[in-house]
Amino acid sequence: MGQKPYAVIVGCSDSRVPVELVFDTGPGELFVIRSAGNVVGPVGMGSLEFAIMEFKTPLIIVLGHQNCGAVHAAVDGGEFPPSIQAFLQEIQSCVPTGPCANKYEVCENEHIRQTLAKIGGYPFVSKAVSEGALRLAAAKYSLETGLVSFFEQ
Repeated sequence: MGQKPYAVIVGCSDSRVPVELVFDTGPGELFVIRSAGNVVGPVGMGSLEFAIMEFKTPLIIVLGHQNCGAVHAAVDGGEFPPSIQAFLQEIQSCVPTGPCANKYEVCENEHIRQTLAKIGGYPFVSKAVSEGALRLAAAKYSLETGLVSFFEQ
């Protein structure tokens, strides 16, 4: 069986967000890259570029979700091993400073946007976007409703 993914999904490792089920897809339809807090490091970026090069995947979706444990850890702070602290630093730049009704939700949404901007800033990705071969989208999964909401760009 071959694969012809119509989208690369950069999502969180959270077991409550089974990406193929969320998007009601079968084998070969999505190329999924998961890490805690949907953080994209060099290995994830390499996987993403591979999907674009190998399969000509036309869409990248950064999919965050409600009540993300990695975001909660980044907002709340604390002592973590260096390997965990490495990805929390990516999220901590999104933590709102000053008064905020829901720091977790604000941080989740901003981190989704920043991750998409980071991906879009990679030369290979920005070239594919400028050539019209690739589109980028930001989305968030609701644990309460099971629905995916796309962000305006």
